[in-house]
Amino acid sequence: MKIKIGILTSSRADYGIYKPLLSKLSEDDRFDLTIIAFGMHLQKHHGSTIETIRKDDFGTIHKVFGMPEKDTEQEISKGYGQLIVYFSEYWSNHEFDNVFALGDRFEMSAAVQAGIPFRVNFSHIHGGETTLGAIDNIYRHQITLASSNHFVAAQSFAKKVSDLIGSKQNILDVGALSLDGFENLILPEWTSVMKEFNIPSENFILVTFHPETVNVNMNKYYCKVIYEVLEKISQNDHIVITMANADTMGSLFRETSKELKEKYPNKISLVESFGKENYFSAMKASKFLIGNTSSGILEAASYGKFVVNVGTRQLGRLQSGNVINTDFNKKQIIAAVEKIKIDKNFRGVNKYYKPNTANNIIKFLFNERL
Repeated sequence: MKIKIGILTSSRADYGIYKPLLSKLSEDDRFDLTIIAFGMHLQKHHGSTIETIRKDDFGTIHKVFGMPEKDTEQEISKGYGQLIVYFSEYWSNHEFDNVFALGDRFEMSAAVQAGIPFRVNFSHIHGGETTLGAIDNIYRHQITLASSNHFVAAQSFAKKVSDLIGSKQNILDVGALSLDGFENLILPEWTSVMKEFNIPSENFILVTFHPETVNVNMNKYYCKVIYEVLEKISQNDHIVITMANADTMGSLFRETSKELKEKYPNKISLVESFGKENYFSAMKASKFLIGNTSSGILEAASYGKFVVNVGTRQLGRLQSGNVINTDFNKKQIIAAVEKIKIDKNFRGVNKYYKPNTANNIIKFLFNERL
């Protein structure tokens, strides 16, 4: 009898991280795989990335609706409740041996909270981490407390999970799943990605900014700083911006990006969703990264890229030597950019990498069922 596995995915980001695991599970006859797609995947203004999931054809796809269309604090809170209602119906009609939840987003937390009364056996990926500049820090720990198994990306995170759940059982340090097999990953040629997304053949800087969900009232000022910084550095380099997620006040950051594109159409490129392989190809081809996204912390070091990490969204997260931290301060950010232009390529190690991440997760799951 096959082991029934569910994969909760709500965004382009977590789906890209899951892909090494999805690939192996879909090829393994011991497992019956269902992808539970919800959140931004089902929203047109976030790229309708459900289509990417369909094309990959890893397994059965279930859709769960309920994601808020707007990003005010009230709409996020109401959307959290709506998702719990929709997922309560879903869990009442579907049973799995194990359900994966990844990361720390509010909609992921809602899906997991709805499963508690149904005694859903959750496995949490990327628990135990700290991001003091985002309320996601709370959601992450909520998911941890509701989960039975924990696949963490570093030993320090294993300790945090152990402290939270009051046990050392079922916690496995497997490294960052998104990096599994990266050394053998065949990326699309940047020239083909460039043409697909209408990006000019120039040196470019890869930029991703999300709102800070703790200091929400500061986001208007942060957008002003971002606008001024990107306006200045675009004088010498093209800017490729991947658009903000559906966080509180994320629309402010999206509008800032659109305003830059409108004023400097030949200097700014906007991409709603690259997809994992295309994004890694962009990362590899870029000069360096600027923003406050976790990909700069987790993955950029493996591609030899420096990162200007701005603000407190990632504050408290384990970092490799490629990260330069700044405030939302124009002078600080420009100074960090100039430093990177001198240093050019990062040659250190990525603290999040461990080999055989997906295989070790599967081995744990299969042994658990024996």
